[in-house]
Formats: sequence, C-alpha cells, structure tokens
Amino acid sequence: GTPAAHPHIAVITNIFASHLDWHGNRDAYIEAKLNITRNQTPADYLILNWDRPEWQALATHTQATIIPFSRLNLSHAGAYLQDGDLYFKDERIMAANEIGVPGDHNIENALVAIAVGKLNHIPTAKIAAVLRQFNGVAHRLQFVTEFVGRKIYNDSKATDIEATEMALSGFETPVILLAGGLDRGDDQTRLIPAMQKHVRAVITFGENGPQVAAATKAAGLKTMTVENAPAAVAPAFAMSEPGDVILLSPAAASWDQYPNFETRGEQFMQAVHDYIETHKQGE
Repeated sequence: GTPAAHPHIAVITNIFASHLDWHGNRDAYIEAKLNITRNQTPADYLILNWDRPEWQALATHTQATIIPFSRLNLSHAGAYLQDGDLYFKDERIMAANEIGVPGDHNIENALVAIAVGKLNHIPTAKIAAVLRQFNGVAHRLQFVTEFVGRKIYNDSKATDIEATEMALSGFETPVILLAGGLDRGDDQTRLIPAMQKHVRAVITFGENGPQVAAATKAAGLKTMTVENAPAAVAPAFAMSEPGDVILLSPAAASWDQYPNFETRGEQFMQAVHDYIETHKQGE
C-alpha cells in the first residue's frame, strides 16, 4: 500500500476470492483494498459496490462519504440500475442497453463512471455520451464491426475460462464462439454451462483445440476445428445467421501460436476485415 495516498474520490468495485492467493488470506486482502480509503476524510468520497452485505460492511471502515453503486437496485443513495435504466440518486442518466459494451460487469463499471462523473459535476448528457461511445479496452470484448447482420467481437484478452464465461454472459443473442490456444491442462467441460445458454456453434483452434472440441461435442454443440483464429472467420460467417454474434474469446493463452494475445486479436480482426472486403459485393 501507499501510506500517504489520499484520493478525493476512491472506488472499491468488489472483493473476489480469486485474488486470495496473492494476498494470503481474506483479511489481508480486505485490508489491502481498504488502504485506498485509509486517509480519506468526510470531505472525500468512497464509491462502494452495495450488492453484497460483506461489501456494504466496508462502509464502516472509512471516514469518507459513501456513494453506493448497485446493479441489484439495493440503494438509491448513489448510482443504480432500475427497470433497465441507470440512475444517479433520483436522476435517470440513460438506458443500460445503450452503453457501448455488453455484460453485467460493464453495467457495474458504467455505474462507477456515472458516480465519478456526477461527483465531478460533469453534465449528465456528457456522461451518457461517453458511455455510449466507449467500445471497451482493446482485445477485451472489443466490438470489431457488423457485417451481413452479424456482430463481431474480439475478446482475445480472455486467456482463461472465467474470462470467456464472463464474455458469454454479456450476450442475449446466439453466439458462434471461437476458442482455443495454449494447453494448460484446464478442464474444458467447465465452459459448458455458459455455452449451453448462449452458444449456437463452436470453432476451436490451437494446441488445446481438440480438447475444447471434445467437450463441446459431448455437450451436443455443433463444433468444428480449424488451424488458428484467423482461419475461424469464414466458417463462423457460414455457421451463423443474421442477428448472431461471432465472438473470439479463446479461454486460453495465445503462446502456442502467437507472441501475445494482442497479436492474436489483431490477426483475427484483420481476417474479419479481409473477409468483408472479399464478400462486400454480395452484401
């Protein structure tokens, strides 16, 4: 921690067990999280996720003025989601489905952004405009383009199963999932519950492609195996229908075929643009 840190506005988004191995135990982890607010005074703000009792309890560990955010509509004292709309206190900011990136975690991020914006006296129209335009971080559920009714997303940064599960949870429409990469011996069947909700077909590639394919076939999903991520683009268009999503979310590291996930994502996006160039006439 940085003992002298004194932010005027601090944020604690959540506390998840996955970070425990880094911090040793839960109490040490919570202490580390609370360092951000240790030197705050009542003139400062702590934006805090209000959706679990244990997160609410963090409010007792700070002098700061608490601004809750709640995707589950548990508090109206800060930013919250209610009936599909995002609010700050009693003011409607925008519809949740207008934010530029899908998924529950992105709704939470938008609520944080709204709270920070309002505390900094940024006009509501400006906050909403920025949230509409934000297409995400490169290679993290990045919207690439739309062609013949398919929306294409590059989530090359999804280098583990949890990241791909999170990506899939963001889509209501059928997904053609492109997955595979470095074989770390992960149990690929762990992906099946998330896939059964959302996935129309799976195209696998890379070192662990055969294991992913075995899992998806066993789950009764239409499955195909190709050489690499760019090679999955043409079959993804062929196997999809207008209104579907084509999603590169490998659930594996890239080092079997690429120097890093950025290169994998860039080559995939280039393949998408090349496909569109050659098929444009017929659109």
